[in-house]
Amino acid sequence: MRIEVKAEDQLNEAERAGLKRLSDEAFPPDGTDTCWAKNDWHVLVWEGDEIVSHVEIVDRLASVGGTPVRLGGIGGVSTLKAWRRRGLAEAALKTAQDHLSQPLAVDFGLLICGEPLVHYYNKFGWKLTARQMWIEQPKGRILFIALIMVMPVCKTEWPQGEIDLCGRPW
Repeated sequence: MRIEVKAEDQLNEAERAGLKRLSDEAFPPDGTDTCWAKNDWHVLVWEGDEIVSHVEIVDRLASVGGTPVRLGGIGGVSTLKAWRRRGLAEAALKTAQDHLSQPLAVDFGLLICGEPLVHYYNKFGWKLTARQMWIEQPKGRILFIALIMVMPVCKTEWPQGEIDLCGRPW
């Protein structure tokens, strides 16, 4: 197993194809028309010459209760079915969390997850904080309903108030 962190603009065509294959398998169409943020970073887990697990990172200045907060957004946590239950996503997530701390030095990590995954992310220091936030979509700013988890990185006290991602979700 090899793990590396690459900027979005540093991915080559073979890596993009591997990520598309992984995404297509892990995230089939869900019937929503949500437009997602462009990723800034990718944590790639390789077995040989195949990307088998992945975590996306978005670096974003958002607002919580009117307070500017620099977020490291975690998304796209996935592993090819044939490679699951081997700790690959865990290794990728830990690498992503380290990247949030250094070099990014964000205030907090933020991720969106489904109810069955709350316990999983709790094990890595993520805490449920809200069930809705404001996001940008092509038709304007909308209220997005989801389970939202945060993790302290460079700051420890999550601000009170409404979350405004000031952009698209990840």
